[in-house]
Amino acid sequence: MHRLFRTVAATALSAVLACALWGGAPAARAAAIGGPFELVDHTGKTVTEESFGERHLLVYFGYAWCPDVCPTELIVMGDAMDELGALGDEVQPLFITVDPERDTVAALADYVPSFHPRLVGLTGSEEQIRAAAQAYRVYYRLNEADEDGDYLVDHTSYVYFMDPDGDYLTHFVFGQGPEKMAEVIRKHLD
Repeated sequence: MHRLFRTVAATALSAVLACALWGGAPAARAAAIGGPFELVDHTGKTVTEESFGERHLLVYFGYAWCPDVCPTELIVMGDAMDELGALGDEVQPLFITVDPERDTVAALADYVPSFHPRLVGLTGSEEQIRAAAQAYRVYYRLNEADEDGDYLVDHTSYVYFMDPDGDYLTHFVFGQGPEKMAEVIRKHLD
């Protein structure tokens, strides 16, 4: 029950942050989402937002130790990529950790292939993660560890869809299925 409360609270906080970010403005008004980042991928290679060429980016911030929301969103992203078929080659799915202490390169190398072969896991220093999260207007907070040293991380749960220039196109909220995600992506790519 406690985990469910945290998930609901994080989702509610995400909604409040969304209102603050977009100010209830019409969709035609551009959101200040995205920006430059320098992180390390799950193969140990340093990457930036420009490392993915002319691909659109599908960006999710979370953490590998997440018990429910993150794996669910990564499954949706992977299924949406499959749903897109060959058109999915124009999209690069990214998983950026908000827990770099536990989500090392090696941990992400074990984690991300479970969701989609093209998913790239990104980590870095606490400062690099903080900068990327701030650029994407992502909230996250590490909770206190329990007696075993385990802890949860409260965080925004949006999947952002960015164009090849790094401009925000749209986002997806928790609970939207892969068919809807693929449908919206397809409209932007056509």
